[in-house]
Amino acid sequence: MIEKQNTLEWLDFIITIALDSGESEVNTLSTAQYEHMTEKIHEKKQNYIAFLNHQRLSLSGRRKIGHLVKQHHGSLLILLDHAAHAATRINPLNILTADALNQTLVCIYKLLSFIQSSFGEYLDLDERTPDAYLAEFARQHHSRISKVKKQLTSKSADPNLVAILLGSLSTAASGADTQPPSFRTIFYQREVLYGLEQILWSGPQNKIDDALVELLVYLNFNSRPFMNYYTQHLARRIDGVEPAKEKIHQLLLHYKQFNQMHRKPGVKLSPADSDIKKFISNWFAQEIGYLKEQSQPDISRQEDSLAIKQAQEPEPFKVLVLLSVDQIGLFLRALDSLRILKARSMNAVFERIVPFLSTPRKAEISWDSMRSKSYSFEEKDKQTVIKLLESVIVWIKEY
Repeated sequence: MIEKQNTLEWLDFIITIALDSGESEVNTLSTAQYEHMTEKIHEKKQNYIAFLNHQRLSLSGRRKIGHLVKQHHGSLLILLDHAAHAATRINPLNILTADALNQTLVCIYKLLSFIQSSFGEYLDLDERTPDAYLAEFARQHHSRISKVKKQLTSKSADPNLVAILLGSLSTAASGADTQPPSFRTIFYQREVLYGLEQILWSGPQNKIDDALVELLVYLNFNSRPFMNYYTQHLARRIDGVEPAKEKIHQLLLHYKQFNQMHRKPGVKLSPADSDIKKFISNWFAQEIGYLKEQSQPDISRQEDSLAIKQAQEPEPFKVLVLLSVDQIGLFLRALDSLRILKARSMNAVFERIVPFLSTPRKAEISWDSMRSKSYSFEEKDKQTVIKLLESVIVWIKEY
């Protein structure tokens, strides 16, 4: 009996009958009718949540629970689409009806959010989100982002970190991609935003940036701008330390702190890119190795004299390379890894070659900066270099 009483017929009735401008006299919806309807929406929502919780306890076996969850989740998505379509047919002057339908939309979205947070393990998270669901998510998501941004600004959080964080959060709901995001992406965005709200509500007020970094590491926020922000922030701290031996000591301390940060398994901002742990651990290893090499007293006086002489000479002629800095770094690293270029280290390859190169956007390229960024690459840079090498192969074959 309880299952029959808590089907979604009540929502279907509200959307297709009570608030459908083509099926009823919605223009005559009175204040009393509006109040009764919105009260019933809230009451039915609570009853429905109780029904789902009851079913979780009464049903035996994951298969039965999974079937129930998928059935109700799919039905709610269809009703959300119907409600969104009905909203486009209502006269904007019909304020009570429009508001009642809007509350119905919010109710359906909250029921979907409840199922997703409570029974997410039974859903296909890689399924693409329907347009109506994405629109409602974007509306609520952007509203929460706006509030979080004001609070972060009031607490003097690093504006660069805030821009990176909120920029990534806004992307999924912006509709910029050709395909709508998956439920997995939406869930991740929602979890990051919830974590931010928790920090702003009860987190440390005097170390807001550290708390933000810990949250993003915990959730494997493997955004390239964020990982660069984190490593460059550490690099600036280390630059002020002397001598090289102390730099290494400080790096090892920071590396230890990074490894002690908690991480949530199975989550990632960008599935196509490297995990944040792999990227930053690689950065630490390369920086420590570089400093150890620099601290070795094996550089001959002849090399020192040559370096001084080169510094006094006019700026050398530069070769213009029609690639980005990251793409050149990938190319040089590949040549070094395959031992096509032979030098005492990869650092020497960058140090000796990069000063003679320029790009259409950068006349002066820092070899050290290129080296530090060459530990991980975006997929688009890899594809560009691969296409370039393929065209070289074709040219050689036809020569």
